[in-house]
Amino acid sequence: MKRPMSGLMMLVGGGVLGAGLGLLFAPCAGEKSRKKMMRMGKTIGNKSDRMMRDIADRIDDLADTMSSMSGKAGKFMHLR
Repeated sequence: MKRPMSGLMMLVGGGVLGAGLGLLFAPCAGEKSRKKMMRMGKTIGNKSDRMMRDIADRIDDLADTMSSMSGKAGKFMHLR
């Protein structure tokens, strides 16, 4: 079974590669294209960092919720 995150990462990677190739073959001067690629790389890096922090926060929240539910379930089972 293929993991959904790997498919998403392949999609994002393909988009980045395609955008980079588009800039390389653009009619702009080489120096201008390289600057654009550097800016785009920094932007993508910043967005991916934010996305990974957001995912980590959501996983922490989920773990806290599951832990809380586990404690409640244990108390419920003792009451029966």
